[in-house]
Amino acid sequence: MYKISHPLEFVYRRTSDRHFFEVFHAHSQMEFTYVHEGIGNLIIEGKSYAIEPNTLMIFQPFQLHRVQIDVAPEQPFVRTVIMFEPVLLKAYWSSFPMLEDLFHHILNRSDGKPLYGIQESELLVALLKQFDESLTNMSEHERNEEAHFFLLSFLRQLKPLWQKPDDSSTSIERRHSHRAEEIMQWIELHYHESFRLEQMGNDLHLSPYHLAHLFKQATGSTIFDYTKATRIRHASVFLIQTTLTIPEIGARVGIPDPSYFCKVFREKMGSTPHQYRLHIQKRK
Repeated sequence: MYKISHPLEFVYRRTSDRHFFEVFHAHSQMEFTYVHEGIGNLIIEGKSYAIEPNTLMIFQPFQLHRVQIDVAPEQPFVRTVIMFEPVLLKAYWSSFPMLEDLFHHILNRSDGKPLYGIQESELLVALLKQFDESLTNMSEHERNEEAHFFLLSFLRQLKPLWQKPDDSSTSIERRHSHRAEEIMQWIELHYHESFRLEQMGNDLHLSPYHLAHLFKQATGSTIFDYTKATRIRHASVFLIQTTLTIPEIGARVGIPDPSYFCKVFREKMGSTPHQYRLHIQKRK
């Protein structure tokens, strides 16, 4: 396994066999994660999907998501992760207009489908291994150049996914809807407000205790933590796409205390809102 982190983050067959825990999170990069081994659950934007081997997960920038996998030495979670800023390939689009159309379709799709079944024998998966092996004896400059060619080739291999009709026998099925999805959808509508569990319970016809219990059982997270993650996801978008001040953004996402907003943002994103804004501006 070889790992690179610039200009794209690539880790081939990252393996977790004793412990795996992921909180709800979102990021500015496009992410493709191919699951070689592992069975679990993906929660994304208030919906729940089954994860199984030979699954490609696609995450658009700022999509709030969490992967739940129970791991053990005899049942590991093995995945290849690709993450990059969408602007990375901008310089190539004039030469590859059809790839540009495909990429922007993936980037901006609204059909909500985050999972695709792709067998290990298919060319796209072979490309991951080939790229990993090619990195071993390269200099940093060569690796950075190769990364761009790899991404273009990877996108080209994705094209058949949008050309063939869905096959119900091989497509990844959505898990049965449960009350936790209703809770997440309610939070998405009310994250900008200061609310109590009693208010949510009245709207969803559940007691605060049952709300907290059902959500924790289904997602492994608390309603409080999920609400914070939702607010910080929206704050990240405001920081990038607007010139609003940090106190204004905090107020718009339901955290009107600027000091507390900065504290929560740093906990979730690893930097202050100001540092995050500057970092993203430099990468454009």
